[in-house]
This record gives sequence, structure tokens and C-alpha cells, in this order.
Amino acid sequence: MAVFLRFNSFERIISHFQQLAEGVKNAVRDTARILIIRTERLAKKRVRSTTRKPNMGKGNYFRSIKSSFKEEEGSFILKLESNSPVAEIIEFGSRPHIIRAKGNKLLFWPRAKHPVKQIKHPGTPAFRVLGEATEEVGEDTAKIFESVLKRKFN
Repeated sequence: MAVFLRFNSFERIISHFQQLAEGVKNAVRDTARILIIRTERLAKKRVRSTTRKPNMGKGNYFRSIKSSFKEEEGSFILKLESNSPVAEIIEFGSRPHIIRAKGNKLLFWPRAKHPVKQIKHPGTPAFRVLGEATEEVGEDTAKIFESVLKRKFN
């Protein structure tokens, strides 16, 4: 079996390559959209998982995870973010630190023996919810792009 392409003029060659380039650009755009949607889903799945930390359910941090897609000057910009006050601590952790009560108040929590003025917090480990979701989905970029290309050009 053989396939032949015959180009009678440079205009047809240029037109063919322009169509090909536009098809590849659309495939890259579709790949980027798929990646960011999967990344947000995976991050949210990790937050509400009962078998892994931070195990925060569908609370404020879960609801604050958002993704966005933007096309700018031929580039595609994917963004996964959380505007929750605890997002930085969940992502990067915290060092051991002292928590002091403000004013004349005292600190108390369930199972505490008595109220205290200050406690030594042991720190929080980094859970890297957004970072790990991005890295994990990013590993599938080639497979996703290949499947999008097959759909576009078959």
C-alpha cells in the first residue's frame, strides 16, 4: 500500500502546513484544558479522601481550590490555586511554633486538662495537595496529547 501527496504549487504546500499547524495548536489547547480539569479534580479528591491527609472533607479549603485556563500570545497558561487562609500551611507545612492567647483570653481545646496562656505547636507537615496533583497529572501529558492528536487527525 502506498499513499501519495502531490503538490502542484507552493501555495498548496503552504496551505497544507498552515492547516496542520492550526490542528496541532488546537490539540495542544485541548490537551492543556484536559490537564487543568484533571488536576483540579485530583486535588479535590485528595482533600476529601478519608484515607490520606489532610482529610478535610468538603469544607472551606476544598471549596477554595480553583483552576483556570488562559490563552496569551500563543501560550496556554494553566493555574491551580487556593485562596484559603490555610492553603500555604497545607501545601508547605509549618515549623514548630508557639501559639499565645491574645489579650486576657486563654487557649482551650477538647481533651485539654485546663486552659493555658500558650502552647508549643509541633508544626504541620507539608501535604502538597496542589503540587502533587499537578505533578501526577503532568506525567500523563504525552499520553493525553497523543490521544487528542489521534482524535483530531483521524
